Amino acid sequence: MDFEIKTIITEEYEDSAFNFDLIELETFLKKRLLHKNYGSSVIKYFWGFELTKSDGQFAKFFSGDIQSWKTKDKFLVINTHNDWNKLAYQNEEKVFQNITEVFLQSIDRFYTMKRKPKDFDCDSFKKDVSNYIEEFSNKYKNN
Repeated sequence: MDFEIKTIITEEYEDSAFNFDLIELETFLKKRLLHKNYGSSVIKYFWGFELTKSDGQFAKFFSGDIQSWKTKDKFLVINTHNDWNKLAYQNEEKVFQNITEVFLQSIDRFYTMKRKPKDFDCDSFKKDVSNYIEEFSNKYKNN
């Protein structure tokens, strides 16, 4: 399965300590998921990562949850909202913990979709992603 993180990060905290490399996480997960098969209905998973200030000037543009299955392309798209107010001054470990927790919780939104893939093993996908995030976390902590 292919995997991609689409990011939207607003510049609302100029002095923020936020310094988490989502591209490194994406590359790691992409490599781990590349030869996995979770069913014929989904060949690519898009995680939309949005980081905005919940009470900021851009909040109104990023208020709705999106979960979408692109039937023709077999893409599953689920976004997450992350709040600058919560992450701006946390250390990298805490930021990583918050981001990945929100990501794993967002996978469960698959079950509430009105139109969803018929042949997609979401439980196995979430379990694998959780294990890979743990593996990444251990590697990340040891560097």
